[in-house]
Amino acid sequence: MAPWEYEFAPSFINGGHFHVTDPGPLHAPILDFSIRRDEDLELVLETQAPSDAKSAAIERSSGTIRITTEWVELENAGGLKAKLSGVVPFSKRIYDNYETGEGKLVEKARIHELEVTIPEAVQPAYTIEWLENLPIEPFVWPGFVKTKTETKKTRTIELGDEGLTLLSEESGQSSTRAAAKIVVAGAEVYVCALHREDSKGFIKPGCIVYRGKPDDDFRKKLRLALSFALNVYLVELGSAVLSEDWHIVSFKARSAYSIDRKVFGLPVLMPAPLDPRFVHGLDRVRLTRLMNAIVDKYELLDFPDLSWAYWHALCAAPHIASVHFGAAIELLLRQYAATKPDRFRRKIVDGASIWDRFSAQVSEAVAALEISQEKKDAIQKNVGGLNRVHQRDFIDSVLKDLGIALGPDEIRAWQRRNEAAHGIAMEAGAELDVIRDIKLLKVMFHRMLLRIVNGADDYTDYVTPGFPIRKLAEPVPPLTA
Repeated sequence: MAPWEYEFAPSFINGGHFHVTDPGPLHAPILDFSIRRDEDLELVLETQAPSDAKSAAIERSSGTIRITTEWVELENAGGLKAKLSGVVPFSKRIYDNYETGEGKLVEKARIHELEVTIPEAVQPAYTIEWLENLPIEPFVWPGFVKTKTETKKTRTIELGDEGLTLLSEESGQSSTRAAAKIVVAGAEVYVCALHREDSKGFIKPGCIVYRGKPDDDFRKKLRLALSFALNVYLVELGSAVLSEDWHIVSFKARSAYSIDRKVFGLPVLMPAPLDPRFVHGLDRVRLTRLMNAIVDKYELLDFPDLSWAYWHALCAAPHIASVHFGAAIELLLRQYAATKPDRFRRKIVDGASIWDRFSAQVSEAVAALEISQEKKDAIQKNVGGLNRVHQRDFIDSVLKDLGIALGPDEIRAWQRRNEAAHGIAMEAGAELDVIRDIKLLKVMFHRMLLRIVNGADDYTDYVTPGFPIRKLAEPVPPLTA
């Protein structure tokens, strides 16, 4: 297989005649090993060693919280080296062979990252980021992935001094609408969804191809922006850097994070309509606008945290999802307000001298109360919060600045978002209201983010049956009987 066809890191190591040069925290000497991805797409290393093998790992008490820094190093006969980082052993078994009197120790460990750099490799020309959860359907992609395969087979039959050579040539080609070329922050990017047979063991494989060698930060920035635009959580598997003639320069694989595989079952509901003709159409101009808008505001809005909050809200259980969406909306509006510190008041009284005099008067009044000192201290602790603008008033001012009006159902959903967080049980028969509140809060987040980054003019109303398209300033209408 060509190195650009699929995520090849585990198979490359397994078939590359590597041996362990530094076992790190594992039991050694290691006689054999293999690397695979488990059902959660995490990298798992399995090693075999003598039954009396020893480990140099520091013993730590169960429940210890720490950053994993252990690593394992590999090398093959050609001098190629690989480093496995974040190695955490989690299983150890000893198998005895009573016939030979010998046994073996089988150990399993999770790996955070696997990295290989080819020595004396040529200049990098392309980078491929391997992804999971990038579906071909239901999208109507703007570009095609065309594949041409040619097979040539010869067979020579010798009969003494004479012989025959049999020749067979076969070719085939296919074309699938499954790609999009976009330019983000000046970088030319190709997004491709792949067929499952092109990437064994995966569910919805895909990749992003870059010219040159963009760093991890830029690729993460683009990946998170694309995830929101398509409304599919793109699961990172690793990347490969290739030369101009598509030979390997370096590659790495990472244990994937898929929120316990919940992202694979989410419906594809894009925040903004990206094609006026098709519900799931991907118009290149609209997609490029939204992608660049998010990337441009990425740091100002702390988009990684926003993205983390948003996707975990989508995957949360219904009884608590509104709390997660409420937190995501508050984070979004707080980050937006921080970009305009002079426009939004966080204190009721700005003058320090006025507030200091008031605080002193309150302190004197509290001190004169005929109550215990413990109660006086409790009252005094609450005084500092009296000067904070109420959260509701702050949010109203931010929404007014954005030009976004909330409808009565959206306001009601916002008011009820914290009921679950405070242990207020859902009333029997209110299940439909709870689900609708979640939809309202999700669409509110879409509207606000699209408006803040100026990534689109419209949003899709996933609360109203039929999913109508509305202007960002237009609220979701009340539910009608």
